[in-house]
Amino acid sequence: MKKVFLLIFALTALSAAAQRNLVQQQIAAQGERDPFAGDSIEKEDVPVGLYTWHIDPQFGTIIPAEPDTVAHGFQSLPFTSGPRGQYLFTGNLGAPRIARNFFDRTLLPDESDFMFATPYDFFLRNAGNLLFTNTKSPFANLTYHECGNKNNGEDLFRAMFATNVNKKLGFGFNIDYLYGRGYYANQSNSEFGATLFGSYVSDRYTLHAYIGSSHIKNTENGGLESDVYITHPEQQTTRYNTEDMPTKLSKTWNRMHMNTLYLTHRLNFGFNRYRNEAGHIVRVESTVPKILQDKAVANDSSAQPIATPADTLPTAARDSMATLRKPEPRKTEAAPTDSLKLEFIPVASIIHTMQLSDNSRRFLSNVRMNETNSTYFNDFYLPGDSADDNTTLFEISNTLALELNEGFNRWAKAGMRLFATHIFQRFAMPSLNNGKDHYNVNKIQLGAQLMKRQGKALHYSLSALTETDGSNWGNFFVNATADLNLRLGNDTLRVDLNGHIYNWGPSFYFTHYHARNAWWDNEDWKNTFSTRIGGAVSYKDWKLSAGVETLQNYVYFAEQQTQTTTAGGEALTLFGVAPRQTSKNLQIITAQLSHHLKLGILNWENELTYQMSSDKDILPLPALGVYSNLYLDFRIARVLHTELGAEAHYFTKFYGPTYSPLIGRYAVQDASNRVEMGNYPVVNAYVNFHLKHTRFYVMASHVNYSRGSGMPFLVPHYPLNDFVLRLGISWNFFN
Repeated sequence: MKKVFLLIFALTALSAAAQRNLVQQQIAAQGERDPFAGDSIEKEDVPVGLYTWHIDPQFGTIIPAEPDTVAHGFQSLPFTSGPRGQYLFTGNLGAPRIARNFFDRTLLPDESDFMFATPYDFFLRNAGNLLFTNTKSPFANLTYHECGNKNNGEDLFRAMFATNVNKKLGFGFNIDYLYGRGYYANQSNSEFGATLFGSYVSDRYTLHAYIGSSHIKNTENGGLESDVYITHPEQQTTRYNTEDMPTKLSKTWNRMHMNTLYLTHRLNFGFNRYRNEAGHIVRVESTVPKILQDKAVANDSSAQPIATPADTLPTAARDSMATLRKPEPRKTEAAPTDSLKLEFIPVASIIHTMQLSDNSRRFLSNVRMNETNSTYFNDFYLPGDSADDNTTLFEISNTLALELNEGFNRWAKAGMRLFATHIFQRFAMPSLNNGKDHYNVNKIQLGAQLMKRQGKALHYSLSALTETDGSNWGNFFVNATADLNLRLGNDTLRVDLNGHIYNWGPSFYFTHYHARNAWWDNEDWKNTFSTRIGGAVSYKDWKLSAGVETLQNYVYFAEQQTQTTTAGGEALTLFGVAPRQTSKNLQIITAQLSHHLKLGILNWENELTYQMSSDKDILPLPALGVYSNLYLDFRIARVLHTELGAEAHYFTKFYGPTYSPLIGRYAVQDASNRVEMGNYPVVNAYVNFHLKHTRFYVMASHVNYSRGSGMPFLVPHYPLNDFVLRLGISWNFFN
């Protein structure tokens, strides 16, 4: 009933607003008085303007970004599987996930050493994905997605507020709340995050900072006891509802707390120069009174880095500027006296980045250790009737960089950067004597980067980094990217190239991990060596990308299954997990073709992905993945933007990774008892609305679900939710 009222209210409000907009347009066209306008209160116009950007987490470089105000694709944002179904997950909102496409996976050295947080990247904010803002008036956004009821529903709420103190200084906060009660037993998931951020952007000094805290509680059910409840319900004497289907675990939880303080700032050194209205550089002689130049500097701002000092002066002073300049010795670009614009040219920068994080993960389970009562865990390393494993990571890193900026003269065609980083980490985990084992790690990194970011045709970046823990310099990372933009016809042909060479040792939790049901200490790992080369060509509505990677000494987690019987003679499978390393050379090849077809109001988006792994037992990948979105794009009453359509995603069969609750990570399935995933499409139908600053959708997800038909699983033994009606709404406020 709640959905019905919410749907009726939203549609009524949007329809009324659309009708009012249409009436106002007709009245304005006829020159009549607007009946909606107040008689005694004058309407005050609120300035609307929002500029957003991300930053490079290591150096704080500003990367322009679009704000989350676009209606297209809004209905797919709450899916843990991603807007194009490119992630595998255990079925519930906010559940741990892993990318289906190998090149989308976060592999070391790119991921944090606190590996337990990586599967929750759908929810977590960090320095790389946090959105910074510069707004003319206070800006707020409220977004809410929901489905189901109070027993099994899913709720995702996100709130953002941002404002500016002046043109340079801005701050804001994000509140994120997720609660997936779960359509299956022992599956609930709750996540909460709060982030306070701020920025100061000027020509000479730039600062970005945030403080964030996230809390995650994931109930672990280990998957269904048997898949036949979904695949062959006719074999059961009792027809179960989803919430009544027996699961392998109960009263088992993964809990995480992550707190982060981040700061990056840079000081620029350079000089001032002037441009005229035509944009040409002009020379202002020293005979110009200093008060005029000081006035120009005082009007400098980050939001509009080019100021107009002459326009701010009295007319007499502005007219006298012509007589204060010496005549040019040769014929050059004239400098109009009333249109000089001052700009600051950074030559060099000093950059400092600091991040402090305090993370903890707690695993709780009441599964006992004696054989007759253990129905899930294969290994027990600590005594006790229940597991209460706690591991923590305190980390602080500091990076100092010196950058020579590109473009300060005609010879500086590229920028250069030298940097050094120190990382201190302190790990703690259970010990055999009921205490704690502590490990301290110190890392020093030295690196350099050559980059070209200005201009329209060619951009590139080449970086090299070496790392030591005090005993050797065995780790190194080389990255290269480039893009070429060529005008072709009435559009731009873009060519992207990328590649890397990495050599690194496994992260800490591959070498040491202590818990009641999983335990290892192994420092005899060989370094993993990775080489990758890839590229993409895009033109108009087409994009083709491809890549090849070779991996040597690949490290991964593997599931371990043991078949046993209970005291009553019933067959039972017990589970464990451990890290492994292969000496084989693995090759991965991938190619992806994307196209957006437009025929009037008809739109058809398609994405086809091909992948090949040379060893499907160690690194399984689906050979083919498909995403398709067919929709009509039109307007109701000329103001209500509407998208009506259906989307589907699909991948071919493969022995996909399984989820291990013991470590909260994905692992390769045990070869003795593997299950194939895939060859099952998921189809969603939707209608999506956008009116001014409001977005709203209604979706019927998984409309093709039919129990007993196909394999509706993305992860072994974790079924997808069946047919569900979903609603979502988002408001933007400028006030």
